[in-house]
Amino acid sequence: MAASLTRLAGILPTQPLFRAWLEDLAHQPITVDDAAEFIRLACQVESRRQVDSSPDAARLFHSIVRRPFIEWRDNQKRTTN
Repeated sequence: MAASLTRLAGILPTQPLFRAWLEDLAHQPITVDDAAEFIRLACQVESRRQVDSSPDAARLFHSIVRRPFIEWRDNQKRTTN
């Protein structure tokens, strides 16, 4: 499970839907680098690889990044259907 967090933290910034979520929050365009920086700041790490080795970073990843994004994404699907 833990190894997949680093992978997910690496993939998410490249996903247009993830950046759209951040743009919705920030009210400005978000680049892949901006999205990666958001994850590092949210998880309080210098590298997204650290999400695997730090229980605190993993908890922050789930609570600040993953869950809110999934909720936003699912809400977007509901409102477009």
